[in-house]
Amino acid sequence: MKTVLKILGGVVVLAVVAIVGWHYYQLHRARQAGLLTENITHDGDIWKADFTARIPAPEQTVFDAIKNVETTHSDQVKAVRVVSQTGNKKTVDMDIDGPGGQLITTELAFEYMPDEKKIVYNTVNNPMFDTQAVYQLSDEGASTFIDYHQNTHMLQSLPVPDGVIKQVIRGIFVAQLETLKKQLNIKTADESGDDDEP
Repeated sequence: MKTVLKILGGVVVLAVVAIVGWHYYQLHRARQAGLLTENITHDGDIWKADFTARIPAPEQTVFDAIKNVETTHSDQVKAVRVVSQTGNKKTVDMDIDGPGGQLITTELAFEYMPDEKKIVYNTVNNPMFDTQAVYQLSDEGASTFIDYHQNTHMLQSLPVPDGVIKQVIRGIFVAQLETLKKQLNIKTADESGDDDEP
């Protein structure tokens, strides 16, 4: 009986260490991407996410990189196709790697307001969720401060804990930051091997 308890205790300790390690990795990844603050809440099926971040590049460069969403490719975003583009508006189809390797295509409509340093987007005809989001950029000279607000109405209930939904929302924003930094060829100290310059 003591052997079984020791094995069970070892498994529990190993599981706790793995969970803490994964959580630390996710926090480190978010900081490396430029995430400063986050607040994710929900009231029923309405989820609100507020993030701030800093990207070490001039505001116009960051704005242009977000505007050129069709050049986005990452581990999560497999392809982006422009459906229509008129003036300061663009609609795209985005193929996203979903759970179990399933490819999910979602249509997004963007509006660009360069004078206000603002980009807004929303999902179009998505049967799972309706999202509206705003990027508000602030010029800090050599860096850009990003104030991001997202409201998502879940049109179908998901049988998963709130923590999982929060992790997905955070993960999508962090992936956007990572992709943005990759597009702008920005490397952190960990990525470049240079510990002196972030």
